[in-house]
This record gives sequence, C-alpha cells and structure tokens, in this order.
Amino acid sequence: MFVPFKHNSSYEFEKVRVDQGDIEFYRTVFDDFDPDIVALHAPHYLTVKNNVQNLSKRNTPFVIWIHGSEALFHTLIPGYIDPFDIKSKLYSVISDPLKIVLLRHLFLKSNAVVYVSKWMKTITERQLLFKHPFSAVIPNPVDTELFRFKIKDEEAMCKGLAVRNLGWKYGLDIAIRAYSKLDKTHLTIYGSGALENYLRVLAQKCQSNVSFITKPVNHDNMPEIYHRFGYFVAPSRVEAQGLAMCEAMACGLPVITTNVGGIPEFVKNEVNGLIISPEKPLILRKTIKRLLREKQLYSSLSEQGAKFVKEKLSPKAICGKEYSILKTCIEENKT
Repeated sequence: MFVPFKHNSSYEFEKVRVDQGDIEFYRTVFDDFDPDIVALHAPHYLTVKNNVQNLSKRNTPFVIWIHGSEALFHTLIPGYIDPFDIKSKLYSVISDPLKIVLLRHLFLKSNAVVYVSKWMKTITERQLLFKHPFSAVIPNPVDTELFRFKIKDEEAMCKGLAVRNLGWKYGLDIAIRAYSKLDKTHLTIYGSGALENYLRVLAQKCQSNVSFITKPVNHDNMPEIYHRFGYFVAPSRVEAQGLAMCEAMACGLPVITTNVGGIPEFVKNEVNGLIISPEKPLILRKTIKRLLREKQLYSSLSEQGAKFVKEKLSPKAICGKEYSILKTCIEENKT
C-alpha cells in the first residue's frame, strides 16, 4: 500500500506494509513491487497524474475507488458546507471545477470504477458527465470479526453515541438541540473537527445532555467503546455510506439517522434502524424517546442491524466482489 505524503517512510498496518512519501519514492516502491494492477482509493488527480502516466507506459491497469469528497462539487451538494462558511464556499467554487475536470480525465484512463453506494455513483456520474463502461457499487466492508454483536444491558441501553467528525455535514448541531434538557438519556460525541468550539458553546447554550471526547481512539479499540453504549445517533446532512454507523450496527446498536445520501441503502426504516428527515431536532428527540420506550422495537432493530451488516458488509460479502473486479481488469488488459 502507498499513501502520498510529504515525508518518506514505511511501516506495517494490520499486517500490510505501508509506504508513504512523494512521487519519486512511489516510483521506487512501484518498480520494486511491480504490481499486476493498482487500486486508487479516493484519488486526487494532482497527486497521481505522474503515476497514471507511468501506469500507461507500463500498461498496468488501475481501478478507482470513489468514497465521497474526492468526487463532489461541494457547493452543489445540499448540507455539505456550513451556509455561513464563506471561505469554504469560495474554495469550493474555485477548486472543485478543476478537480472535477481532472478527475474525469482520470476516469477516462481507468479500467474500472468502484463506488461505495448507488447515491455516490449517481452524483459522481452527474457531476463528471461521464458513465464509466465498467463500474460497480461495492460498499466499504465492516470487520465483523472485530465488530461483533452484543446484547445491551439496561444501563447501556439509555446511553447514546455519535462517532463523527465535528463538521457541518454530520449534523451534530441538530443532535445537540435534540438533547436540550433531555433527561433519562445522554449523548457522548467522539470526534474532533473544525466546529468543536461552536458545538461546545451550542451545547452549553441549549443545556444539552451531551459530552465530548476529542482524543484519538485506535480503530481496534472502537468495539469496546460501542459496547458501552445503547444506540447510535447520526443526524447527517449528507453521507455516502456512513461506515461508523455500520460498525455500530454490527455491534448491536440501533441507529437513528437521516434519509440523505447513501444512508437509506444501508438503513431500512423500522427494519434495522430508524430514519428521520434531516434538520429536525424535535423529530430526532421524539424518536430517541420512542426507541428507549419501546423495548421490543429496540431489540428487533439491534438484532436486524447486526444481521444486515454481517450478511451484506462483512469481508466475506465484500472482498470477493472487489477481487472479481481486479481479476477481470487484469485479464482484459492481457487480451
């Protein structure tokens, strides 16, 4: 695995060697490894264009994985940018058109494109004005051996959890308003981001029953955290998949989320989670109370959420599809 970075180094992550550095270091790693195919995850064309030229010269096929932001014209996506964040809006207006043009050029040279959700595929094709002839929708997998189902006890059931970047698109300000003077339950927000100070001030102003934990947490330790809580809150304004939400479901946390982006592809209302409209703190508040009041509903959503993730998003369900895409591209490139 190679990660673009300003300093060159190598390390091991989950038994996989990771090299990071500049384009010259990448070429050294590439020549040494001599891959049959390259998978480009969340590509930024300006960082890989020289690499793509190298791939073309060597006739090495490559597949693009689109996860979200790297393919979006942010000002055209409702809810992505804080309406009062003029700086981010201007940056999007200036930089995103170029990003889209260059990404389209990259698509034209790629052997296949993989999207994490149908919504992500639709939005990307619409903005690039291009449909790749070989594309697929394959969600990010959840390690269901690490994130395992566990029945919640009474103490845990009343504790809400949100694992989110503290940015506008994740709608944590909506959650904070929903928890204003809300008793018998509490929301813990794990994450950091640009809106931390704003959200803390808002929580104090609304007298919300919420707390923040902003210190980094190792991914392997996340299941232990999930098992200490009873339900997961994700009042997003936009989201391609919601991987943290899916990991929470795998651990048996019923999710309360919104009908935006790719979320409805993974959460079916009243089946494996509860879906509400975005920007509705009062509806979110009522839904939280309902979940905690209706024990049978809670148990059903908990079990069905974990079952869905294990059947549809486990490595066993996902990795075979990814391997098939890569194998097909290698074989077609040889003919």
